[in-house]
Amino acid sequence: MFCPKCGCEYRAGFSKCADCDVDLVDEAPTVDIEIAEWKEMVTIAKISDYAFLLVAKSVLQDAGIPYLAKNEGVQDLFGLGRIGTGFSIVTQPVELQVPRERVNDAMQLLDEIELTEAP
Repeated sequence: MFCPKCGCEYRAGFSKCADCDVDLVDEAPTVDIEIAEWKEMVTIAKISDYAFLLVAKSVLQDAGIPYLAKNEGVQDLFGLGRIGTGFSIVTQPVELQVPRERVNDAMQLLDEIELTEAP
C-alpha cells in the first residue's frame, strides 16, 4: 500500500496515510525525476574572506548562476580552522566555481562586488 501524495509505503492493513490523511493505493505513484546534467566547473576565485564569500554566493544565486564553493565545508575540520588566515591552512582558501559557460557573467558580478566594497 502506498500514499498517492507523498509516496510512503505502508504494510497491509493500513488504509490511510498518517501524514497526508489520504486513502492509500495498491501501486506506488510514479515520480518524474529530473536528471541533473553534469557541467564542467571552472574556478573563478580563491576566497579567504568569509564575508566576501557569503556576498559572492548570494549574488551568484540571485543571478541564477549555479556555483560550487569547493573546500567550504571542511574549513573548520582541521587544527585551528580559520584562525589568523581567514581559511584553513590545511585545506587552503575556498574555490568558487561556476559552469564554464557562465564564467564571464560570474566574473562580471564579482568585479562589481569588489568595486562597491568599502575601503
